[in-house]
Amino acid sequence: MAFKHAGTLTPYGAPVKIAVVAANSITVTELDAIKVSSGFAALGTAGVSLYGHVTAIRTNKGVGLSSDGTTGAEYGSFTGTYTFASDNQTNAQNKVELDVSKFSLYSAEVDATIGTTTGSNLRGYFMDLVDEDTLDESTAATTAAQYATHGVDANDTSKAIVNLFESALFGPLSA
Repeated sequence: MAFKHAGTLTPYGAPVKIAVVAANSITVTELDAIKVSSGFAALGTAGVSLYGHVTAIRTNKGVGLSSDGTTGAEYGSFTGTYTFASDNQTNAQNKVELDVSKFSLYSAEVDATIGTTTGSNLRGYFMDLVDEDTLDESTAATTAAQYATHGVDANDTSKAIVNLFESALFGPLSA
C-alpha cells in the first residue's frame, strides 16, 4: 500500500466515512486517493480537490466483495484491490467507502527520495499527487497543494506523514 493510516490530528475528528458509486472500468486498491468525477468515484490525480481515501470496497448493498472483479476470478480472491465493471455506474453500482476527514493522517509513498526538494521532508509544506497512491516529491512548497506535510515518517524514512488538505467536501484548511 502506498498510503497507510498513521493516526489522526484529533481524537474525535477522524475517520469520517461515506460511500460513493465507483466509475466504470477503474481498478481501486484500499487507501487509494479518490476524486469524484461526474458524480462517481474516480482515482485521484494531481491538482484536483480530493474526496478522500478508500477504506473498503463494497457492493451496492454495503456487503464486502468476495472476488477482485476480474473475469473468471474465484470466490475468495479479494485481496484489497478491485476492478470495477465497464457498466458499474448503471448496473452493479458497487461502491468505495471513503474516509473523507481532513484530520486523518497517512504515511505516504513519495516518488523520489524525500528531502530532495526543499521542504518535502519538513512539517508545514504541501505536496500534490503523482497518481492515486504516490505523492510528487518535486511539488513540495509552502503554498497550498492536495496534502499538508508533517515531516518524515519515523517508522519509514522514505515516506512522509500527510493529511488531506484540498478537500472537495470541506475545502482547504487555512495554510
